[in-house]
Amino acid sequence: MPSRRTGTRMECKEVRAMETAGLAEGLRLEIEPGWLKGIADGDIESPETYEVSVQVEKLDPAAREAVLAYLEEDPQALYRLLAGQGAPWLDELAPSPLRGGELAAEARCTCGRAACAHAAALLAAASRRLAAEPLQQLMLLGLPREALLAGVFDAWAKAAPPPAGGSAAESAARAKEKGPSGPSPGEWVAEAAAEGRLHRPGPQLSELAVQLSPPPPADQLGPAGDWTSLLPGVRGASKALALIARGAAKQADQKRRSLEPPSP
Repeated sequence: MPSRRTGTRMECKEVRAMETAGLAEGLRLEIEPGWLKGIADGDIESPETYEVSVQVEKLDPAAREAVLAYLEEDPQALYRLLAGQGAPWLDELAPSPLRGGELAAEARCTCGRAACAHAAALLAAASRRLAAEPLQQLMLLGLPREALLAGVFDAWAKAAPPPAGGSAAESAARAKEKGPSGPSPGEWVAEAAAEGRLHRPGPQLSELAVQLSPPPPADQLGPAGDWTSLLPGVRGASKALALIARGAAKQADQKRRSLEPPSP
């Protein structure tokens, strides 16, 4: 049977865990690059509020580049990250700095006690936030959303071939000379990905107009161009292609008729 001292220890741990959970629920948490900060309200016996903070080591340049390189190669992972979905790859490339209890001893709190309940509440609230919002984990490690997107989109822009009118640098210079005319493509893609509307067409879609005119008589249709050269040695290739063209024209005409508004 456990001794009375062991039972007392267990009860103290349970009470401390309940106190930490209660403080974590009411704690106002702020996550900044390299810092966790929180404001904890007091209780009836001590109504004073307490400010608690703990510094976190940021990603080194090599780890930062590894995260950006991973997202450059996997756009779906970037989309899921922006959408607040799971990011299991973070465990390997940018693990949470909250694992273990070392940070509680390094926290600073205005209550003046070392490894106090406010520090434990701060770490508990931060752990829940990072589990629910993986992007916040990168923020804490020194890679905020803006820097992350800038790094990924810059890499994509450098990897893309230059337009026919000149190099990418020249095109960027020309665009800069003309002045801003709205959000950049990178900003638009980032916003659309975050809001889950990458698959939706832009507003210009409603401005498109297609005029459907009746095709010429079927007996006047033939293959466009000399397609028979693509089928050397095939007997009847010309007749077969003409038959295919007439059949396609007939189906297109039926489709056109179905799209026409009814006569008044």
